[in-house]
Amino acid sequence: MRRGMSILSAVGILAIIAIVVGGGIFFVRSSPAPVSSTQPVRVKWLIAHQPTSVFARATTVFADELSKESNGRMKLEVVMPQDVGVTVGDIPNTKVMQLLDSGDVEIATTYTVALSYKDAQLGALNLPFAFGSYDKLPTFLDGAIGSRLLDGIRATMPARGLAFTMSGGFRLIATKDKDIRTPADMKGLRVATSGGVVAEATLKALGATPVPLDLENGSASIDPKTIDGVETTYSRLSGVLGKESAYTKHINETYHSVFLTVILAGNAFYDSLSPEDQTALKKAALAAAQVERQDSIALGEQVKSQLQAQGSVITTLSPNARASFKAATESVYQELGPQIGPDIVQAIVTSQK
Repeated sequence: MRRGMSILSAVGILAIIAIVVGGGIFFVRSSPAPVSSTQPVRVKWLIAHQPTSVFARATTVFADELSKESNGRMKLEVVMPQDVGVTVGDIPNTKVMQLLDSGDVEIATTYTVALSYKDAQLGALNLPFAFGSYDKLPTFLDGAIGSRLLDGIRATMPARGLAFTMSGGFRLIATKDKDIRTPADMKGLRVATSGGVVAEATLKALGATPVPLDLENGSASIDPKTIDGVETTYSRLSGVLGKESAYTKHINETYHSVFLTVILAGNAFYDSLSPEDQTALKKAALAAAQVERQDSIALGEQVKSQLQAQGSVITTLSPNARASFKAATESVYQELGPQIGPDIVQAIVTSQK
């Protein structure tokens, strides 16, 4: 396998794809009658992307909470990519939606960026320099605006949002041979990204050239001769540790946006549940999500330490440099704010002060 192919599989950068089925239309099934709160309910949870390791503790928490909240009637079953025939890379979001819509799985975890192609409001989560630290994220994700974003998913997709997970953390720029300390250092760099419209606008505002790639299946390649850097996260670099990689020489902690995932429930399944079981499912999903975020952050710190031990040069932005980067990307808010929703954008800005 070519070196670029190996890196992309490990980095696991999200594919930029439209969520379409049958010419762009999801066929809506009539909602079944709610299941009696006395009947047993099996819940198959599909972990559709890498690194699946960050869900090890979360799956246990989910199962325990689900059983407790439903008095033992709701049982969790975990499904991995290989269980649905995907042995390399991540499960494409179109397939995730098909599995939810068909009822082959009841819930699934996938990328928020992929969903933002159908639901523009979710682009708010990728706005540049919107979140300054991890400790401010829970208040936003689990608060009123986060709930509004989760509820909005149902309007454009055959799924309902239950809770935001992370599976990535803050994004950085991994480069072959350049430290990035100021916005000027980004000028002219060709940066591979699958972060969607907001990510591309952010890179352009910083003077870089975004190179959108279909990386979800891990079969595309990044050619170090033509690509200068990769937009990724520490946890998504975990698979290249101990291997020769063109894109672990210089790790630039721009931390310009946060990579988030989301737990979804198929609409038909969710609507079949009693109100009590719906509440149990949401409580269990949130408990699991909070644990998964913690473990994603911990994995990122572990990978950072290992990269330093391997000799990677890690550049951290000073407060003044971060302020310069933030000022350089203000145009992204002006450009994309109207389609995301001005009130949502303002709520994000206010929440981070």
